[in-house]
Amino acid sequence: MTDATLALAGDAIVTQRLRTRADPGLDRLTETIRGADAAVTNLEVLLTDGEGIPAARSGGTYMDAPSWAADELVWMGFDLLAAATNHAGDLSLPGMELTMRALDERAIPYAGLGETLADARTPAYAERPCGRIGLVAATTSFVPGTEAGHQRPDAPGRPGVSPLRLETAYEVPTEAFDLVTGLASDIGLEGPRERYRDLGFPVDGDDSDGFHFPNLRGADIVFEEAEGYGIRREVNGEDAAAILARIGEADRQADLVVASLHVHEGAEGHRNDHSVPSFLERFARDCVDAGADVVFGHGPHVIRGIDLYDGAPICYSLGNLAMQNETIPTQPAALYDRYDLGDGALPAELYDARTEREGDRIGFLADEWFWLSVVPVCRFEGGEIERIELHPIDLGFDEPRPGRGYPRYADAETGERILERLSELSAPYGTEVGFEAGRGTVRIS
Repeated sequence: MTDATLALAGDAIVTQRLRTRADPGLDRLTETIRGADAAVTNLEVLLTDGEGIPAARSGGTYMDAPSWAADELVWMGFDLLAAATNHAGDLSLPGMELTMRALDERAIPYAGLGETLADARTPAYAERPCGRIGLVAATTSFVPGTEAGHQRPDAPGRPGVSPLRLETAYEVPTEAFDLVTGLASDIGLEGPRERYRDLGFPVDGDDSDGFHFPNLRGADIVFEEAEGYGIRREVNGEDAAAILARIGEADRQADLVVASLHVHEGAEGHRNDHSVPSFLERFARDCVDAGADVVFGHGPHVIRGIDLYDGAPICYSLGNLAMQNETIPTQPAALYDRYDLGDGALPAELYDARTEREGDRIGFLADEWFWLSVVPVCRFEGGEIERIELHPIDLGFDEPRPGRGYPRYADAETGERILERLSELSAPYGTEVGFEAGRGTVRIS
């Protein structure tokens, strides 16, 4: 492989034109991304041009966007898009189909979303002057039913995302474990399970050491005996093996391989925060062992630390590239109902309800770190990482709604704060972040 530079960016929530905005900070950021030999970001919207069908459940905001949003990302310099996210099913199967059609018509390589499970897990490739770049994408965060399905010789598959399912167990001491099992028996929940066994149906928990508290409306809640209280999460072994196999395939088919992981979950049951769950640390390193040259995470909308594992950078979350989720022109009734707004309410009122309470900001609008991030540019020489530059970006936390969410290169003071925070988050991994000439660097041992 020839020498190469690779730019990475987090969640791209683009619903307004970027190229028409006069902003020196946006120009500088765009020049940085275009200056790399290849660039990858996560597509966090659906490209439906308003023709999707709102699903009963969504990932939050229904992420509907015009198909030209993809053109804006290409204009910025992006060559490959990850598309496995918790919002992929916001507009039902038509939303996925329309998004894939829009990307296919533009010949934009994307990974993590497909007509079948095999399609969703298939690596995407971009041919660049520096060589061939491969991308494999998956998500741990998704609405049930939006994961892609297998195709059989006699039955079609199901469109959806490449899932990396999580298996969660709640660890409790013996006395609490006995209380839970006794409670299930006293309520009478064991009766339906016995009936299922008598009929020959598989029953959750029969093949595990933990106790599956019967949930008559969905998946059982799993409890395990332990020394104390805690939450244990592991990636599903079948999903993990399939994804790692695809990374190994890409390693044989491309000069540089990128693994993309969309993970909202944090440590100890948290979500959308700076913490990194241990299952993500383990699986990201497995991706490197399988052949990934870079692992980049996104999903929580805030930055997480950077790890250097066996010579490969792992960015546990790059936050947001763009966050224009307050100017989507329409939202379905389900979202208005969530905020007790009737049919007469207008979109601006809905977005006000989501972000303000008694005059104070709430939710994502109250956390400045949802609006500050970095774009790493990784420089490879002879296939080995030689340098990582960190370009701090600012999405306009204090801007009014029409201008909030646009990406721009951060000013010196804001940039230094971003890099100081990233340095703190990366320190547990032994990663040293420096600051020079308005940008950061990661020390490569």
